[in-house]
Amino acid sequence: MSNKVNISVENLPDTLRGQIHGVESAIDNENLALFTDNKDVRVPIENARHDLRAYSNTFNHYDLWGRFVRSGHKKLPVEEAPGRTIVTRRISERIDGIQYEGELKITPAVVSTKQQGEEKEFLVWPSDREEKVERALIRLASKGKIVKINFKSGIQYAVVFSMNELAQELKSVGQSMPYPQIKEALEALQGSKLSFKYSAKDTKNTDVDDSFYESNMNFLSSLHFSGKKGQGGNIKCVACLNAFVHNMIDNLEYKGYYFNRAQELKRGLSRWMMLRLYHLWRYAAPGKTHHFRLLSIMEKYGSITGDEEITENKLKALRRDMTTTMKDLISKGVISDYTIDNVKDDKSGKIVDYVYEMFPTDDFCEEMLSLNKQKKRLEIQSGKRIADDAIVIDNEEDIVQIVED
Repeated sequence: MSNKVNISVENLPDTLRGQIHGVESAIDNENLALFTDNKDVRVPIENARHDLRAYSNTFNHYDLWGRFVRSGHKKLPVEEAPGRTIVTRRISERIDGIQYEGELKITPAVVSTKQQGEEKEFLVWPSDREEKVERALIRLASKGKIVKINFKSGIQYAVVFSMNELAQELKSVGQSMPYPQIKEALEALQGSKLSFKYSAKDTKNTDVDDSFYESNMNFLSSLHFSGKKGQGGNIKCVACLNAFVHNMIDNLEYKGYYFNRAQELKRGLSRWMMLRLYHLWRYAAPGKTHHFRLLSIMEKYGSITGDEEITENKLKALRRDMTTTMKDLISKGVISDYTIDNVKDDKSGKIVDYVYEMFPTDDFCEEMLSLNKQKKRLEIQSGKRIADDAIVIDNEEDIVQIVED
């Protein structure tokens, strides 16, 4: 049975109806049909009755930016706000041959909460809680709970769901939250602002001029609720995605991943690292390894800043965090082993960083092969890739050779 919603204007909250000319679901819209197409993504699971894991999508470079606050104040009464509330992060990432360099800024939301019968305003920075809710929201969209709404002011993509559906997605990966917490997280995503400016350089084609981008937006463009008092989980919700995510859906700038595999991990760094591997280790194969530097990866995650002084104790703490994440990935069957090499200062001889090398499991290699086949099929359907009837992809070597060619 299809999960795709076939919705009309009458199904939407009253606050939206007067603003809308029409609605298209993933059944009617080609771009959304591709985004919600996961029928061929099948990987066996040991000791499981089904062979289709919980599939979702992740956006190419957007999801690897340090968009969430990992430490420090995450929620504060407005009157206790620090002198600087905007968090600044550096963007430096190479994905699919494109080098992204720039900066992003995170501005917290102002959320009203009732305490002891009185409304009180808080500053809420998007943190691990909001990241979990955003991932679950995109999981619902990937399952078909997404529509194209033709507003009088323009077109937006929106996720249409109930609070119970979102709560069930969180519960399915061991991230249960009460409805008030889920609602506050959604409000924080809608109220928090993300501004960025970056350049994108094509490292494979030096004849192409660098592109420059600068934007200001909210994590979610708008948020709408409707229902009756006492409904709880039956409250209907519409979350409009921001313009950047909208454009990435239109341009097929997303990749499939297994939602449960990444989100079942208990630690935020482990979940983010797993998602990162789905992006950057697309052609994992036996004998092929993945490398990274500890300080660079922790800056990308958001644990440290580029100009932060890293003391010996801080470096040890970061290494302990990464050791725990490596153990998580081993226990999850993603990597079979890893090695660590010291990076020493030329003058003092002190250890100033570490280089990690990861070895994939056969199961993870099979997962990536399956996801790559799915990605290629979607590109062919969208017209971004020309199908070659003479090529049949049966193993890792074939798909790696196609990409290298």
